[in-house]
Amino acid sequence: MTSSLGQLCLNVAELDTAVDFYVGLGLTCTSRTEIPQAHEAIVENPAHGSKLQLAQQKDHDGPLDLGDAFWKLYVDTADVAATWERALAAGATVESPPERLDRWPVTVGFVRDRDGYLWPDGSPTDAPWLGQYCLNVTDIEAAIRFYELLGLTCSSRTEIPQAHEAILEAPGTGGKLQLAQQLDQDGPVRMGSMWKLYVHTDDCAALHDRAVAAGHASLAAPVRLDRWPVTIAFVADPDGYQVELVQRHAG
Repeated sequence: MTSSLGQLCLNVAELDTAVDFYVGLGLTCTSRTEIPQAHEAIVENPAHGSKLQLAQQKDHDGPLDLGDAFWKLYVDTADVAATWERALAAGATVESPPERLDRWPVTVGFVRDRDGYLWPDGSPTDAPWLGQYCLNVTDIEAAIRFYELLGLTCSSRTEIPQAHEAILEAPGTGGKLQLAQQLDQDGPVRMGSMWKLYVHTDDCAALHDRAVAAGHASLAAPVRLDRWPVTIAFVADPDGYQVELVQRHAG
């Protein structure tokens, strides 16, 4: 059984506005889908990097409650100054301007998109691409064990002044997930507008059963969909994040 990290899905207040923002940065909208509860779109650099799924929930009205579960989204670029200017032109608000970091050989700046999501763009293609997603957790060791149980690998750990961090991925394929236990975190994280995270697998039923056998909650048993050639199931990670297990079938 193999696993890899798929896209992160964030709720947005208005889908077309959110898509225009990320396309303005240099990403591509590669698909749009309508499901019973939401309008959805995928933005990415098709050449490489991760995917971001944006979802406008049909029953949502008004601004989003971002909560404190989702921390930040990485947009990597070979030209941080140019991408920074494109972000501002697309409607981003400045959190902190680009600066060269002493600890790592990168230049990083922080902005918020039109819905208030925070993302840094850092150095190192000719267009920006999506790097890792960063989620806050209450117990980083428990979170690492969960994602390793799903078949991902903890490829690095980092200590920064405000958090313990770790990267989970399937090296060489799929996206990257950065977990962060904030040192001032007290109590459970508040989900807010974070919707779900995809983990791709070649055996959805077995992976679902493995998670449940380890004591994690099943949110939906495996089911083969009629609309797409996939089997999906949902489980909750230790903090309650909704993880969608996806097995793709031929045809």
